[in-house]
Amino acid sequence: AGDELHVSLRGFYSSNVPDHIAVALSGGSDSLALLSLLCAWRADGGPEVSAVTVNHGLRAEAASEASDMAQLCAEWGVSHATLGWTRPATTGNLHDQARRGRYALMADWARGQGIFAIALGHTQEDQAETFLMRLARGAGLDGLSAMRDMWEEAGVRFTRPLLTCSREALRDHLRAKGVEWIEDAANADPAYTRSRVRAALPELGISTQTLAEVAGQLAQARDALQGVTLDAARRIARVEVGDVVIDHQGFSTLAPNLARRLLLTAM
Repeated sequence: AGDELHVSLRGFYSSNVPDHIAVALSGGSDSLALLSLLCAWRADGGPEVSAVTVNHGLRAEAASEASDMAQLCAEWGVSHATLGWTRPATTGNLHDQARRGRYALMADWARGQGIFAIALGHTQEDQAETFLMRLARGAGLDGLSAMRDMWEEAGVRFTRPLLTCSREALRDHLRAKGVEWIEDAANADPAYTRSRVRAALPELGISTQTLAEVAGQLAQARDALQGVTLDAARRIARVEVGDVVIDHQGFSTLAPNLARRLLLTAM
């Protein structure tokens, strides 16, 4: 399994290997395994590796955990930074705010360091859990499609190179190296939707691999539909003085979903 993880990680970056990759390091098994795999690659001639931990200030133990990660990184010869997130005064979904704030902080920090690639330790389980959470909210094709494995934000490329890997395989990798990880109590707290989904998955009798594969198939369908949408746009739409002009007759012949996608693309 260890060899497969190394192959999977390096294969993910095969078409575009960054000079330097920063790991979003929480101390959980997923991000620690990602850092370990990248360090092994670095020793084998791969990219330089750094780590960054964001302290959201939402848990009392967060500061000591960040300190522990700094110490571990020092032992592994990895440059480490801890960033502090300040909760905005506005109300709303706290965890969504924290996630957005975390990405913005890391992107700003990375650019300042001359680093333009940040790796996140999301796994096959995250893919499956996200699929079920979105399904419960009545999401359509786009929402049910697989999590993005790569995107650009504020000039920095965020990547999820372990989305096809299982959490247990990553933990086996850490156990083999004698590395202990941090267990976040929130992961088992039924107050959180993701925690309830995680607990329910074994009872459903559906493997995370199966759900991840379904999400991947839906992503392929989404991409195909987006291609058809662009073809339709070339036929019935044009740009005039900064405005998108759509032929009414041609637009009226489009299927509803296709018409909606064309409008959203034009906006």
